[in-house]
Amino acid sequence: MTASTQAAAFYPPRAKSAAMPLRFPQNIVKLLSNNLEIIPERAYDEPLVLAPGPPRMAFFTGPDMVKTLLLTRWDEFPKGRLQVEILEPIFGQAMLSAEGKEWRWQRSAAAPLFRHEELLHDLPAMNAAARGALEFWRAAPAGTVQPIHDDMMRAAFHVIGNSMLTGGAEEVLSSIEKGHADYYAGMNWWVVYRLLKLPHWLPRPGGKAMRAHETRLREAAIELVKARRANAAEGRDLLARMLRASDPETGRTLTDVNVAENIVSFLMAGYDTSALAVTWALYLVSQSPEWEERIRREVNAVVGTGPVKAEHLDSLVVVQQVLNETLRLYPTAPIILRDIPKDTEFDGITVPAGTIGLIPIYAIHRHRALWQDPDCFDPDRFSPDHGGKPSRFQFMPFGAGPRICIGAAFSMLEATVMLSTFIRDAHFDLAPGFTPKPSGQMFLLPKDGMPMYVTPRERLA
Repeated sequence: MTASTQAAAFYPPRAKSAAMPLRFPQNIVKLLSNNLEIIPERAYDEPLVLAPGPPRMAFFTGPDMVKTLLLTRWDEFPKGRLQVEILEPIFGQAMLSAEGKEWRWQRSAAAPLFRHEELLHDLPAMNAAARGALEFWRAAPAGTVQPIHDDMMRAAFHVIGNSMLTGGAEEVLSSIEKGHADYYAGMNWWVVYRLLKLPHWLPRPGGKAMRAHETRLREAAIELVKARRANAAEGRDLLARMLRASDPETGRTLTDVNVAENIVSFLMAGYDTSALAVTWALYLVSQSPEWEERIRREVNAVVGTGPVKAEHLDSLVVVQQVLNETLRLYPTAPIILRDIPKDTEFDGITVPAGTIGLIPIYAIHRHRALWQDPDCFDPDRFSPDHGGKPSRFQFMPFGAGPRICIGAAFSMLEATVMLSTFIRDAHFDLAPGFTPKPSGQMFLLPKDGMPMYVTPRERLA
């Protein structure tokens, strides 16, 4: 029995699964409301489940198969065309949506910007964002219900504004903030339109707002890049470093459009990933007093009362355990896609050419053949003293293989700073009667937000 199971076991809410692999139109109906609900129940037990469709889908949850798709034969299974088409209107040919040589050289040029030693320069911005959220909560009257997901989005936005873009980026940041929620609210309709091969301009719920946001944001980003190009030699923010970046093999540099599209993708994807990880972590800790106390004791012992610094990070072991378990239960990007371009056999099962390959990270992280008591919140799974470390293709909150999320370390660093600071300095209680509902859109959101009471520690004394 692990330390956390000595207290009452806690089973946070999970998404409903489909009793059987879905066909048209049931699969479309589920996609519109919550894309996690298209995952068949068998995918939580078996390594591969075929859904006849249309469209035909294959759900890959076996680690060996996932490794084949994402690592050993990754160049045979391109990023899902559906996923690329969904992202192209806003991200263009940024590395998040690019393929082949275009992706390789952009990744080579940008990779040095996300090295650990480079990211440590962003710690002051992360600490400042955490302090800002705490000050906001302290200023609120006692008993105020705080919309924690919104608060975490605001805090993550503060980090972006003070690390990735530092100066002259007001229009880009304002464009993201104003249109962000509405953009993702219409995302599932856009997914369905692409499944049905319907064009972007065709009217659909939320479509007009999405198109306006895409145009406004891309134009603002390109103007910013052009304005900053003349001073590219100056500055340490992400934009300045991208303007100076080049392919280490060819010396090729990024064009203004390349830089603008990648900046937009880094901002939008990184913004949600960190905010959602901390939102779900605060919920889980609020329901687990023993883990709240373990985090609080650790942070007080390691960090003290000041900001989290580079020398503290390796010693924040409990914080890392809780964040990893949070991302196991609620991976912020819950599904990734790969195309199956030709008939391919996986462990004796033939997946026909043209099948949409889904890697439901959400189901892999709750797979009953891979995890003991998978729906239970138990951060001791990630304890250094735990018997077995999960395999690379069993626990993959940021994907895996050559296309693993380039911003994974940034998001984990930010989440570590924020969760450490928040639990040390405040106590969180879920609003009475509220139960979060996991909802898959482009990211894994709490459908109706995360209303919580926040009590600063000094008020508990």
